[in-house]
Amino acid sequence: MTASRGERERSRLLARWNPLTPLALATFLVVASFAGPEPWAPLGALMLALALAAASGIAQRVLWVTLGVGVPTFVLLFVMNGVVAPADATPLAERFSPRYPATRDALLVALRLAASVSALAWVITGIAPRRLTSALAERGLPSWAAYVIVASLDAVPLARRRAGEVLDAQRCRGVRAGHGLTGRLRTLLPMAGPLIVSLVTETEERALALDARGFVPGRRRTALAPIPDRRWERALRAILWVATGALIVWSLARWARSW
Repeated sequence: MTASRGERERSRLLARWNPLTPLALATFLVVASFAGPEPWAPLGALMLALALAAASGIAQRVLWVTLGVGVPTFVLLFVMNGVVAPADATPLAERFSPRYPATRDALLVALRLAASVSALAWVITGIAPRRLTSALAERGLPSWAAYVIVASLDAVPLARRRAGEVLDAQRCRGVRAGHGLTGRLRTLLPMAGPLIVSLVTETEERALALDARGFVPGRRRTALAPIPDRRWERALRAILWVATGALIVWSLARWARSW
């Protein structure tokens, strides 16, 4: 059986790491993008997250998610503060300069959000949810919390897969898939019922599977195939968590001095 495209992408870099290491690195990048000095901290976090995504083979997917959040954020803030309600009478052509306060503030907010989204998208897209929760379970995460995380991360892919199956079944029965906005709405109405029923059935099947395996929320799971955790990764995570805490303390101290 050939490996899927997602499995081939994850096998490049992230499969060689313990999932807790990318999670700690992504957390550090998110904190650095908001707590670090501007604009270099969010810009550096964004560049590093995109470089890690490129090394993991998922650069295109992470880039689209980043642009989908950063660009609308900048446009909205710039239009609201620089066009609709400007603070002064600066000509419109000069308001696009990064030195203009509204443009500068919009760029900084969009840059912070883009850096955070790219770091989190690198982890969510590149790491299989079950592998991440298995690593967290080995560190003492309760089994019920691990199940909630896996079910939440699998919800959207499961719904998309079920929707494709329902649509294929309807096409086999002669239902025509519409084109354009109105056609898609007409296709959505007969697809909603079977999709909801299949998702409810899937939930019931998962509950029965958990009950058959003796799922008890208070018990700690034993991993059948433990995820390796090398010494240098544990040291790197310790450094990242200490640096994250130091950034938070430094940011709070700077905020307190400003008052």
